[in-house]
Amino acid sequence: MNRFALLSLTGRDRPGIVSCTARVLFEAGCNIEDSSMTRLRGQFTCMLALKLPEGLEASSLADRFNELSTEMDLAIHVRALPEDARPDPESEDRGCFIHVLGADKPGIVYRTARILEQLSVNVIDLQTQVIGSKSRPIYAMSIEAELAAEGDLEPLGKQLSKLAHELGVEITVRPNEQFTL
Repeated sequence: MNRFALLSLTGRDRPGIVSCTARVLFEAGCNIEDSSMTRLRGQFTCMLALKLPEGLEASSLADRFNELSTEMDLAIHVRALPEDARPDPESEDRGCFIHVLGADKPGIVYRTARILEQLSVNVIDLQTQVIGSKSRPIYAMSIEAELAAEGDLEPLGKQLSKLAHELGVEITVRPNEQFTL
């Protein structure tokens, strides 16, 4: 039986966080299957989906991070994941990308996410960043999403086009095209 855990880690960004985290995981016999790591306002944050070796529980893995957490002043959390936490391969055919660009203002994420929720669109990944200058901040948001069913892209595009007009931003929607190597 495969066993999985999710590790989340946050703290002030500095060199060595990834190396030290990977060392603890390597020494524990864990395999990093999926990861997302970034720096936000000087804080490093990451989430790692791990395959645990036979005999290692998520709580025991958390204990292995106590020293690193104290030494580097990191908030670390480990929780067990069910085996069925793996993505459904069929959902890849229903994927799409949504990009928003415009003047920075409150409500862009909420109003976009609310439309997605109303159409049963699942957010897989969301990235935002304020770009441009201090005098002219531009808000950029990229979303990878999963449609509830094939053919849902057109109604989503119509709703987001209406929202773009209301917010005075540009919103583009395109299917997640599969590439074969």
